[in-house]
Amino acid sequence: MNKQTFKKFISVFLLIVLVMIPELNVCAAERVFPKDDNLVIVIDPGHGGTDTGTQGGRIQERFMNLITAQALVERLNMYEGVTVYMTRFDNDTTISLTDRAKFAKSVEADFVFSIHYNACYAHDRFGIEVYTSRISPYNGYGYQFGNLLMQRFESEFGIFPRGVKTRKGLKTEGDYYTIISANVYREIPAVIIEHCFADGTVDAPFTRTGDQLRDYGRTDADAIAEFFGLKSSVLGIDHTGPSDDLVYADTSSFNDATYEDRTAPDEVSISVKSIDPVSNTVTIVISATEADGMMMFYALSTDGGWTWQESKPWPGADTYNGTFDGSFELTLPFENGYRPTIVIKGFNRYDAFTKSEPVTFLERFNGSDTPLYRTGTIYGG
Repeated sequence: MNKQTFKKFISVFLLIVLVMIPELNVCAAERVFPKDDNLVIVIDPGHGGTDTGTQGGRIQERFMNLITAQALVERLNMYEGVTVYMTRFDNDTTISLTDRAKFAKSVEADFVFSIHYNACYAHDRFGIEVYTSRISPYNGYGYQFGNLLMQRFESEFGIFPRGVKTRKGLKTEGDYYTIISANVYREIPAVIIEHCFADGTVDAPFTRTGDQLRDYGRTDADAIAEFFGLKSSVLGIDHTGPSDDLVYADTSSFNDATYEDRTAPDEVSISVKSIDPVSNTVTIVISATEADGMMMFYALSTDGGWTWQESKPWPGADTYNGTFDGSFELTLPFENGYRPTIVIKGFNRYDAFTKSEPVTFLERFNGSDTPLYRTGTIYGG
């Protein structure tokens, strides 16, 4: 029985034990990855060489990834019972994604962590997210690790948790990202860590210095150590016991929380609660329904959608539990002479959005007690 087959056997055995002894389920969540006294980890700094990755701030992603990965490896090597490799350590080399997976197989890796920073076409997204495989048991491994990592980044750095996600292949039911699929093909779990959005204004303060990038690598290392239950005499850290930070994860099937919801939210709407013409303010109620997932962000426009304010987290958005507030209030101030048309875009976890019907004011604010009239659509009536 080879190493990977043994791990699968242990995973199934542990799952059967948990089902047969329900009392165990009331305790802290069990580590889903089979314990190995000779743990082998591969850290993959994404991109490199001619593959530059995104341009975030002052340096390209290929260098950002390398800085973070180097700090990660240095820290993880301080833990006991683990051997750490890198796909590229101190060079800027072009390496294919398949060759990275082949390297992981050659060193008998137990897990691959691919280090990245994010970007989007609109430059308005923010937060940390982790991509895992769609295939069990790898889906469950990545789900438990990703939630653990996001908790650390939210509490230590204030980086918004976007969730543990999957992405389906274009022509198969397997994984879209090659670094994941190529490793899973070789029976090696792999995740992609997108630490934050290097091109967005919200996350810009998180990627200004090399020290910040190194801090993220050290936090990655500590999360990895907690996930596997490692200890470090040098650091005075012991994760060998139970952890309250671990969420329950099913390794026998697909974890619903990682479902790829590319459909837009069912409904996003605005209603006017009150108008104060003297102070030039309007209080609106924003509501949304999303049967397939959860609301995560919203963006506001007061000129009918020609321009949009910076996206913000949807109130009550809880990535860990998949919940959000069904409605919330906003009070908007306006200058004299302004005649707003208010529109809201509500986004789910995968950035699919639904736009509300606009609320248009038929008269301009003027700081007096003159009543202001509005209509539910931009076309009046």
